[in-house]
Amino acid sequence: MANEVSPLEEPAFMRAVLDLVIPPRADGVLPGAGALGLGGEVAEQLRADTSDGPGVAAGLAAVQASARARDAEGFTALSAVAQLAVLQSQLPEHPALIPGLIRYVYVAYYQHPTVLGGLEQPARAPFPEGFDVEETDPALLALLESRRIRAPED
Repeated sequence: MANEVSPLEEPAFMRAVLDLVIPPRADGVLPGAGALGLGGEVAEQLRADTSDGPGVAAGLAAVQASARARDAEGFTALSAVAQLAVLQSQLPEHPALIPGLIRYVYVAYYQHPTVLGGLEQPARAPFPEGFDVEETDPALLALLESRRIRAPED
């Protein structure tokens, strides 16, 4: 068992899991998260996360072990329906698995140029020129300042 590769290091496994987390849209406009090749980025983030990363990695290892109990080739050899069933079967013992994955998958997915284009958004930061801020009534600011609680040394 010590020689087993972590599921985080298996690109095909990560691709399949990420496509379950964010599947491709039926109309083909948006690909699944796995199809975008985000597995390496998500795995890197999980390895760096000393709080949630180990729990997610343990959950993914349990998913792969459960899949190998069904088919020696593992998770990627199963049908999409069987993959989902295996993943769901591990959630009671690994409740942080999906929230831990989502934390990194969503960020990577919704920043990807292909996804931004599919959502008809520009492939750049949403506010590269900053925000327009309306002018404020100075009397309102003075009122807020008068209500401020001051420290004894003020």
